[in-house]
Amino acid sequence: MKKIGLSLLGLVAVAAIYYFTSGSEQLTIQMKEKIDAELATLQTQGFAIEGREISEKKEHFVIALNEPQKVATYLTAQGAQVNSKDVELLKGFKIGIDISYLADAYSAASFDMYPVALPEALNSAAMDEENKKALEALKTMIKKKTFLVHVDVNKLGNGFKGYMKDINEVLKGKHPVTLMMTALKFTGDLKEDKLTGIKQTLKNFTMKDEDDALDIQINNLTSDYALTGATNYDYKTSYTIEEIHMRAQDKFKLRIHNIKVNSDSSVKNNLASMTAQTQIDTMHFTEGQKESTLETLIFDMKADNFDMKAIEKLESIDPNDEKALLATLQELISHGIHFEIPNFSVKDIMFENQKLEGFKLTSSFDIDKTLDLSSLKKNPMVAISAMDANINLSLSNHLFGVLAQQPQAMLAMMMFQPKDVNGKKVYKIELRDGSLTVNDKKAM
Repeated sequence: MKKIGLSLLGLVAVAAIYYFTSGSEQLTIQMKEKIDAELATLQTQGFAIEGREISEKKEHFVIALNEPQKVATYLTAQGAQVNSKDVELLKGFKIGIDISYLADAYSAASFDMYPVALPEALNSAAMDEENKKALEALKTMIKKKTFLVHVDVNKLGNGFKGYMKDINEVLKGKHPVTLMMTALKFTGDLKEDKLTGIKQTLKNFTMKDEDDALDIQINNLTSDYALTGATNYDYKTSYTIEEIHMRAQDKFKLRIHNIKVNSDSSVKNNLASMTAQTQIDTMHFTEGQKESTLETLIFDMKADNFDMKAIEKLESIDPNDEKALLATLQELISHGIHFEIPNFSVKDIMFENQKLEGFKLTSSFDIDKTLDLSSLKKNPMVAISAMDANINLSLSNHLFGVLAQQPQAMLAMMMFQPKDVNGKKVYKIELRDGSLTVNDKKAM
C-alpha cells in the first residue's frame, strides 16, 4: 500500500511539473494560435484590428467596427440576436481588449474588454450645450474604463464566466443623472466556438435624476438563454426580476414585484413559431392621489408561420422603399399567419380602495395566405375578408359595474350587452368571412 501511495504521489508530481512547464506552455501556444485565427476572421467580417501588442503571457489590441452590414451578418451566424439597423448605428465604435494567458487554475485565457471610442453617429450628432456636457462626461467614463467586462474562458474551451465592473457614476448635464449597477455576473457554454447558452444575474441597476425628476431601479434580475436547435432562432429564454421601481417626480409611481418570463422559438421548414408566458405577482400604480394595484397578472402569447427569410429581409430593408417593403411583407404572410393569446388575465384589482375580482381574455387571429397587400390601397376592406379573429372576454360583475360608470366605456356597453355566464359578464367577439358578431349578434 505504501508503494502504491508513493507511486500515485509520483504521478501527481510529474503531472504538476508538466502542467506548470511544458503543458502550460503548449496551452498558451494553442490559445494564441486560436486568437490569431479569430482576429484574422474578424478582419474579413467588417472589423479592424488596431494597436496590437504581444508578450509571453499578455496581449492587447483594439477592435474597431468599420463595416456594420458585414458585422451584423457575422454576429447572426455566431448565434447573436442582432438587428442590422442597430449595428449600423455602432459604426466607428471601438473596444479595447487585454488578454492574460493561464491567469488562474480555471482560465486558459482571461479577457478585459472596455469601450475606447464612441460610435461616429454619437460624436457627430447635433447637440445643445447640455447634451454636449453629458457626452463629455461619457467620454471621461470611457477613459476610466467604467464599462469594463471581464471574461474567463476555461481550459477545455467549452465554457466561460465573467462579470461587469460595478458602476457608480454621475452623468453631468442640466439635470445630473446618477448611474449605478451592482454585481452583474454571467456564465456561458460554447460548442465549436459558438455560444450555446448564457446565464446572467444582476443585483441592482439604478438611474436617478439628482433633481428627483426620474428614478428607475431594477433589483435581482436573472436570465437564462439556450440554443435548442440547428438555427439561431431555435432557443429558449427565461427572465425573473424581483422588483422594478419607477418614479417621475411625485406625479407617477410604478412598483412591480416578481416578474417571470419564459419564451421559446423554433424553426421548421423555414417557418418560425414563438411562444411566451409572462406572470407578474403585483403591479402598483400611483398617479397623483389615485392608487391602483393589479394582482397576479398573466399574459401568454403564441405566433406561428412567420417566414424567416422575410423577417431577415425586413431587418435590412430601407423603410422608405415602399415597393421592396410591400413585397417582403407579402412574402411574410405567404404561408398564412396565426397569432394567439391563450390567457391575458388579472386575478384581482384594487381600484379607489375597492378590491375587485379581475378579468380573463383569450383570443386568436389568423391572416389567410391569399391576402393581396397591394390591393389594400384601393379597398382596405379586402383585409377583413382574409382575416379570422375570436375574442372571449370574461369580467366579474363588480368590475363590469365599475367600468360601466366610465364615460369611455358607457357607449360600447349600451350598444353591446354582455351575457351572464356562471356569475360573470362575458363578451364573445368573432370576425369570420368579413362579418363581425358580438355575442352572436351581427355588428358589421
